[in-house]
Amino acid sequence: MRVIFWGRMLPKVVESVVNELSNGTRKLQICIQVDPAVKATEFSSPYLDEVIRENAFSFDALERKLVERREPALLVLDLWGFLFAENALKLMQDLRPAFNLARRTLILMPKTWLGQWEETPSAQGLSRSSRQELNQFFQRLVGAFEVLWNTDGPEIYCVQSAPTFELLELVTGQTGLAPRRVLGVHLLPKECRNYAARFTSVAKLTHEVLSFLNLPIPVPGDRVEREGVVPWVCSVDSDIVYGPVQPRGEGRSSFARLSPELIAAGVQSRTPLLEQGLLTMSCRWDRYVRLEAGKRPFWALPAATLSRTGYMNFPSPEAAAWLHFLGTLEQTTPQHLMKRGQSVAGQTAFPSIYQPAAQDSLEDTVLS
Repeated sequence: MRVIFWGRMLPKVVESVVNELSNGTRKLQICIQVDPAVKATEFSSPYLDEVIRENAFSFDALERKLVERREPALLVLDLWGFLFAENALKLMQDLRPAFNLARRTLILMPKTWLGQWEETPSAQGLSRSSRQELNQFFQRLVGAFEVLWNTDGPEIYCVQSAPTFELLELVTGQTGLAPRRVLGVHLLPKECRNYAARFTSVAKLTHEVLSFLNLPIPVPGDRVEREGVVPWVCSVDSDIVYGPVQPRGEGRSSFARLSPELIAAGVQSRTPLLEQGLLTMSCRWDRYVRLEAGKRPFWALPAATLSRTGYMNFPSPEAAAWLHFLGTLEQTTPQHLMKRGQSVAGQTAFPSIYQPAAQDSLEDTVLS
């Protein structure tokens, strides 16, 4: 059985999954999509069976790869990058044939949050323009999920999570989100100073992908009981804490302190320690993101591809603000949302894909 990893916004997750799959006997042939501009040395793992040098938006190439051999392949689709395209909804419609061709599809995507995000304290503190910038991304996200929900593919699964910390680093061009030094002053976006954010670790997403690949493959003619819900959805908890950073001389915010429960669970704190700098100086994401990262497109797209994707507002200060805001939503307390008559963040009526009706033997799984 082949598994095709498509999309490049979560490269650390794919690398981690490949390494885990290489630690034992496996029945999977691993194929990953790599943009033509990426250096081959970055994907020289001996455990890869095929490197597909195609653009992430070349869906025709994806469809050919799914059917080029007699048995259908498993598809792991990284949806994060598609949400930065102006024509995200059209892209999702174009992906429907691939969902029907794959034997089973796993979608890695942000949590939808529906209308909850507008009612959180972090959203209330945003300016009107900032809320409008965030709203366009959430509209794309909800629209993409609607397409998934109404696609009658063989088996479609969704794993929703907070961004990984590495993804935010990729957007901003800042390693570890360390303060940027400008004219002798250390600057960090005010959003990072005002609100704590929680991110999902690569290890947690790796575990979810491996659990998906470990699901038994039914023989032809068998029918999988799906409890009448398409697709199946699972939410991944965040486990990395970042910020906020307070001005020098003031005590650390209570949000930056880890609770005993989190410490017992091995949660990692990524709060930077600053010893100098005017932290009260105004700084937004557009001043923080490196100029070369803000101006250079993440994908070097030809004109034919741009006609499909539309404007790619990534990497950009707006994209960084959205990813960080997704992290701040993870800090929202369930009590706050319940007061407004809404469902608890992270909880959903959809059944988990990892609640088997019966214990499967090791021989029945594709990873055995």
